[in-house]
Amino acid sequence: MGCLHKHAEIFLVSIMSLVLIVKAELGWPSGTYGLPEPATGCPNFGKTQWRRGYTYHNTEDENPANKRSQNYHFAGNFSQHGIQQRFCIKDDASGSNEFWPEGKYCIYKKGVCPNGLSEGFVKWDDEHSLIDLPNKRFGVVPDGIYENKQTTLNFCCSTKGDVNAHISLPNLKPFYLMAYGSPLCQRVTGTRASMEFIKFDDNDKGSESKFGGSHPYGPNEDLFNTKIYYCYYEPGEESTDDLGTGKKVLSTEHAKTSSSGLAVAIGCGVAGAIVGTAAIAFATKSILASRSKGGIDLADMDPQPDTP
Repeated sequence: MGCLHKHAEIFLVSIMSLVLIVKAELGWPSGTYGLPEPATGCPNFGKTQWRRGYTYHNTEDENPANKRSQNYHFAGNFSQHGIQQRFCIKDDASGSNEFWPEGKYCIYKKGVCPNGLSEGFVKWDDEHSLIDLPNKRFGVVPDGIYENKQTTLNFCCSTKGDVNAHISLPNLKPFYLMAYGSPLCQRVTGTRASMEFIKFDDNDKGSESKFGGSHPYGPNEDLFNTKIYYCYYEPGEESTDDLGTGKKVLSTEHAKTSSSGLAVAIGCGVAGAIVGTAAIAFATKSILASRSKGGIDLADMDPQPDTP
């Protein structure tokens, strides 16, 4: 019995050690960086504590056409007046692992990009008039340039891995990554994923929105606006119903067609022929915006950003 009891103790200690090792491996990687904040709050795990902040984008006033996916789990306000992006920022370099796992995803840059991740940026040309609330930032935010009429955010992206190969990250609380290279979500062990997007209606008059380097997927889909694809992860096992896990799933945008919109299109076409190609491009964007704004959730029309 004594020998059996001793073996049982050894087995129990081994199991406990294995659990501790697994937990240590699943901590958030070392380095400084940021993630989008979900409605459930920042994904605190172990000793990792996040600092919070936001940036508010004053978006196009004329025929506003901000859009979001039907699946939407973000903290922060969304309206036709403007969009608030809220962030979870890790500004303590300590962590469980020096490297982020290889895959296809992006995070926000804060300081130096973690080992193995490539840098890039997205620039929003926000509304230039001050009819609505102006651009604003508060708290701790990602690296970038924050101005009254433009916002630039810097990113760190994993570009060399396989989006369909599972990676390990803390999975006890919901969190976001951003899609890289395609509207596909990186597989993360022990999570269900859904693809989501936000489309910002940028300034119509000579938009200066830009992107470069390694950045989240989306800006190249719309030449007039800035669109970003996000991957929302929540605890659970994958299923064939997951939207965005290992397969292309584009979120639905509803559009409303009206005879008045077509009449405006004809008028704008005539005006464009007189004024020139620049006017045509501007009129076309306004038409598309007015025809597609029927898909907005009116419950989220409050433009006032809430404080963290």
